[in-house]
Amino acid sequence: MTRRVIITLVACAVLAVGCAYYNGLYNANRLAGEARRAEREGRTSEARSLWSRAAIKAESVAARFPKSKYRDDALLLQGKALYAISACTRAVIPLALAADSSPDPAIWREARLTLARCRLEMFEPDSVADIVSPVVEADDSSGRAAALLLRGRARLALGDPVAALADLQASGHRAAPFPLAVALARMGRTREAADLLLTRLHDAPYDEARWLATLDTIGEREPAPGSKLVPRLTARTDLTDRQRARLWLSDAKRWLAAGTTDSAAVRFRAVIAVAADSLEGRAAQAHLTVREVRRTTRVELIPALADTLRATMRQGGEPVRIAERYANVLRRAALALAADSSDLLLFLAAEEMRDSLGAASLAAALFQEIARRAPGSAIAPKALLAAAMLLPDAADSLIAVVRERYPESVYTLALDGRAPDAYRVLEDSLLRIISEAGRRNDR
Repeated sequence: MTRRVIITLVACAVLAVGCAYYNGLYNANRLAGEARRAEREGRTSEARSLWSRAAIKAESVAARFPKSKYRDDALLLQGKALYAISACTRAVIPLALAADSSPDPAIWREARLTLARCRLEMFEPDSVADIVSPVVEADDSSGRAAALLLRGRARLALGDPVAALADLQASGHRAAPFPLAVALARMGRTREAADLLLTRLHDAPYDEARWLATLDTIGEREPAPGSKLVPRLTARTDLTDRQRARLWLSDAKRWLAAGTTDSAAVRFRAVIAVAADSLEGRAAQAHLTVREVRRTTRVELIPALADTLRATMRQGGEPVRIAERYANVLRRAALALAADSSDLLLFLAAEEMRDSLGAASLAAALFQEIARRAPGSAIAPKALLAAAMLLPDAADSLIAVVRERYPESVYTLALDGRAPDAYRVLEDSLLRIISEAGRRNDR
């Protein structure tokens, strides 16, 4: 074989390797471009598939050609593709390699920024400052805004809103207002946080997760500042009815957590007005029905309230968590109210209403119902005294009724400190009977 032939064969081999490398990287970049287009067009599943294929192609190129000057391009593309499909545990190695080895400032910068995003997604904010601070301090300011944004988010996650605020204000990044509002809220500056979000009402596509999370953070301190944004958000034309319902529902829950039940009820009704047949609508109805259970004194409403709660639970989800316990207690109370039920079962239902649900008004009404239905029962004076303990404003009149109607009852005598032995005997006996009745009722 001549020297010329050998040189020709070597050149062809080198050319083949180069073609294979460029074809592999070209295909990986092509897949990444198609993935980005699919994301823009809302084809989420297809985008994930394309990103996965791009990651595999890029990984193959980096592994087969470790000495290539374009290896860092492949590593960066692999890491970005894996980040796009939330596979950050696999993305950190190629991204760290590209960040550490690339002489190209653009690759070095993008690898560090993507690596920092992965660390945040992996709930490892403590390493983010070390990763992005060199980008902040670099002469090239191209990535400085993104780096400050990431460092600010990390400092928020680490519980340092003051340092986070400084980074986020310096960032000027278009995504900075939401974490900036969180930082302000955590410093107690909730009105400033809400005013900042007010400037973002219409200047970007609606990001539901970001809006809901940020409004919740503001609402942890006080619900009013963030609440004023909700009507204006729901007026946007690019929201679906269920997105509007979720905004109203989350706002209602913030007012409920603050103990302002009337304001919460107004917003629960707004949920139903927007999307009554949705999961959010059923959850709102469950909350309103629970509120009625805790407020009403009308025992005749118990069966209807139980039916309403059961209806909200038929399709599962959050309404079950809200309504199930109330529905079960109300069902037992409805059975105890039946004409053929005993006074002991009704007493047991009233106690459960009081102790399990905290529905003092309805429990008091059930206790009084016992005295109305069975005035001659040995348990009637006990029921009236239990009602008196739940109704401070009516306590004196109820005790007077007990003294007048049941002057010889051990419960009346116990009011004056008399017949303690008889009282204990009767109480022990009733406790045994009620306990047995409760076991039968549970079965």
